Amino acid sequence: MKEASFVGVVLGGDMNSYAVARAFYEAYGIQTVVLGQHPLFPTSHSWLVRGYYYPTLLEDTTLLEALRRIDADYPGKTKILFGNTDYYVRHILHNRAAIEAISPDFLIPIVQESMFDRLFNKDTFYELCEQYSLPYPRAVRFDFAADDADTFTVPFAYPIFAKPADTVAYARFQFSGKQKGYKIDDEAALRRVLHTVKAAGFTGVFLLQEYIAGGDDSMFVYTAYVNSHHKVVAMTGGKILMHDRTPELIGNYNAITNARDTALCAQLRRFLEAIGFTGICHFDIQYDERRGGYVVFEMNIRQGRSNYYTAASGVNLPQLIVEDYIDHRERAFFIADRPFTVSIVPKAWLRYALRQSGARPGKMPNFYRFGLAPYDRNLRRYLYQFKWDCKTMRNFLRYNR
Repeated sequence: MKEASFVGVVLGGDMNSYAVARAFYEAYGIQTVVLGQHPLFPTSHSWLVRGYYYPTLLEDTTLLEALRRIDADYPGKTKILFGNTDYYVRHILHNRAAIEAISPDFLIPIVQESMFDRLFNKDTFYELCEQYSLPYPRAVRFDFAADDADTFTVPFAYPIFAKPADTVAYARFQFSGKQKGYKIDDEAALRRVLHTVKAAGFTGVFLLQEYIAGGDDSMFVYTAYVNSHHKVVAMTGGKILMHDRTPELIGNYNAITNARDTALCAQLRRFLEAIGFTGICHFDIQYDERRGGYVVFEMNIRQGRSNYYTAASGVNLPQLIVEDYIDHRERAFFIADRPFTVSIVPKAWLRYALRQSGARPGKMPNFYRFGLAPYDRNLRRYLYQFKWDCKTMRNFLRYNR
């Protein structure tokens, strides 16, 4: 591996972190530090990753202890922090002052905690969407601490979709039948869901929003990098080919191809610059046939779980951070236009899944696998990947009925 004056440090060890490691390697030929609770595929058994594992990493004192060790192991190097989940991003921001007190070499290219909370919470995010004319689905709040599940009504027709306004708070609760979000077909089903969640002890807010019909190919994700001067540098879009349909992972995607809507990019760019954002973010978006336009569901203040698609499109997010904060180089705004298809499963399996969903698989130029980089291959990785492929397809067939 090459020497560099910096190293990426990613909290969490799933495919999100592996995509960051791939991007660092492709740009600079260096390893990335993964700081997690325990080893996970695909960052385990990888030449691209050096792992540090602490079972109690979610505790503040453990996080700071781990970062002191990493600082000692990489003296004098700028350590660029990433969170691979919303919880880890908030964990970093909550401890920002203490982390920066460990060493001035820690770089946290993320918004302040107050802005994170406002954008991350879907309730207050929709308020910003209204203020800056970003289209979003109609929604009403259900407050588990104040509203009555037996009498609450929604002002639009069923089906609807219910989801927590704060997913980090919701993630702390475990109960039978838990989902990331719930498609609800009628009032009786709404009552059942609300009572189930309330019985688990959740006291936060759910958003009950209009359900927008459409297949996987109506779903999009757009990622942006906004520099330290609050100017959008790069945007790239992807069209979902294959969603993960398991209840606990619904909303994530297993395959994605290129998309490029310049008008939508301009709209998102205006929004990000108007609110004074900085760092990496991505938007979950759906095309609504009834409206004849896009609807923004949420904004995540981090790179996406399957974010290797950004590098495949020509937007290397770690490289943009290094150029911005370390090289102090300014780039002109650009929208990626390189075609690609990025998939968890092999191309033949993806084609089969698309046909099962009624789609017509077209050409797939520049095809990439999330977990199998051509420069990071070994027998263990192939065996783990094959096991993962089988699980993905098994879940697809189960939940695609």
